[in-house]
Amino acid sequence: MLARLESTASGSSSCDLPEESLSDHYDIITILNHGRMGNVYLAADRSSGEEVVLKAICRDMCRRREVQREHHYASHFDHPSIAVATSRLFQTDLYLVYPMEYAPFGDLGSLLRSKAIDEVRTRWVAEQVASGLAYMHSFQLVHGNLVPENILIFKANLSLVKITDFGSTCRGGAYVRRRTNNGAYNPPELCSGDGSEGYYSGTSLDSWALGVLIIHCLTGIQPWATSNVSDQEYAAFRNWQRVKSTRVPRPFKRFTVRLLRLLRRLLEPRGWSRYAAKEVFKYLEDDWLIKSRDRADSQDFSGAASQSQQQSWLQSGVTQLTLRDRRQHLQQQQQQRERRQQTGGGGEEAQTPPQGRVSSPRRFLAELLRFTSPTSSVRQRRRNHAWQQHSSSSSSSSSSFSWLNSSSSSSPSFSASTSYSSV
Repeated sequence: MLARLESTASGSSSCDLPEESLSDHYDIITILNHGRMGNVYLAADRSSGEEVVLKAICRDMCRRREVQREHHYASHFDHPSIAVATSRLFQTDLYLVYPMEYAPFGDLGSLLRSKAIDEVRTRWVAEQVASGLAYMHSFQLVHGNLVPENILIFKANLSLVKITDFGSTCRGGAYVRRRTNNGAYNPPELCSGDGSEGYYSGTSLDSWALGVLIIHCLTGIQPWATSNVSDQEYAAFRNWQRVKSTRVPRPFKRFTVRLLRLLRRLLEPRGWSRYAAKEVFKYLEDDWLIKSRDRADSQDFSGAASQSQQQSWLQSGVTQLTLRDRRQHLQQQQQQRERRQQTGGGGEEAQTPPQGRVSSPRRFLAELLRFTSPTSSVRQRRRNHAWQQHSSSSSSSSSSFSWLNSSSSSSPSFSASTSYSSV
């Protein structure tokens, strides 16, 4: 299989490709993409009626050998996570054309431009992309241009995605020309040079792109503009990665410890020390997002409003109203118990506690609230006044009670502010 993949149709490069017309075998439905290098058409095969994608590359804008190499890999790969092409490669007056699988739901790049992806579907995407990369790496082949636009969606729930575009695919260790800037998907070794020289390709390039892809799916944006320490976001990530800072970068605060460990190794700046793509399989059973962070985020948005509401509630006396309701409820329960005692209720009702019965701490709280209520002092003064009148009318204990009243009125009352030295 490796020998078949490595034989990049070098013999056919000297042969002329068959010249055909698009209308001979296909009915063009629409144009899916239009670019400087060519067009991508959605067409229907006349013989089978199947919808296919025709990738038409301008003959004057490309090297025929590179197109043949790209078609060779696309037609010889055999993996469920890799989009395949048919063995037919032909040329027209303007284009080099070959058909490929049609993805009815577009590419992942178009989806990420509108929204982020939830954790479960991100794990599905990561598993399938890692599986396709591991298949290519087993043949020592590097994809070399793994970006969301090169991941096709075949099912709307992302349970089936496939890697495509093998124009940059080459053997690991090959010296190739420096590719165009892909932002955060370019590893640091491709962002440090002046852009004129080439570089040695390796499977670690795909591992870096896979780590950035996971972050991009979970957050909806690329983590940084370029993988260079001149970028502020990437510099913060490097400081955390080197344990120079224990503060997790802001975009990663929702990530679990397991996911941070995976990203730390996939995004290792030294290519020889990066995780292989297949290492992602060890983390697929773990949680990647902190579940309570969703609730914390929602509280952060309404935190100021909730605090102001609490303050306004305290100022308006809602807390006292709640305590008053509790006191009324406890008084009603006490009245019910007194009625049952007066009627001599017994049997099952006496043996089983009532539904509204409270525990001893709650009874203690009820008594505390009763004695500390705003109206308790008024009731207490009325009771003392009535008791003093009754005691003054009694002749048998008038002297003792008058002495008690006089002493209590003349003696200073004890307060919490009294010092221990004066006692």
